[in-house]
Amino acid sequence: MQINEPKHQTSAVECRERVEDALAKIQSLKCKVTELRMQCEALKKSKLEEQKDLTCSECGRSIDQGQEVTLKDSHGEAKSYFHKNCFVTIWRSQTWIFDYHSPGFLRVSENQK
Repeated sequence: MQINEPKHQTSAVECRERVEDALAKIQSLKCKVTELRMQCEALKKSKLEEQKDLTCSECGRSIDQGQEVTLKDSHGEAKSYFHKNCFVTIWRSQTWIFDYHSPGFLRVSENQK
């Protein structure tokens, strides 16, 4: 005669196995998140190092970190960099007019061209 385990013990074993599987998956995901965070930090560092080599499109001198103005194209790619002071000088030298037919709704006034 064979002795069978009670039904509640079998279900408890199955539940324990499912919990252990879930915990193993969680631990695996935690490791992946940690790896992704490390990769993000490395990418941030490399971007900061790239920015150290910026030169002003107006005066040609290097730009200190945090003192740059970045002009981007419509795809979000950086087109050119300026010192904040150089950009202010350029901006103030222009007379801009609000125009719905111009891209960005601004255009240089006719007397400044």
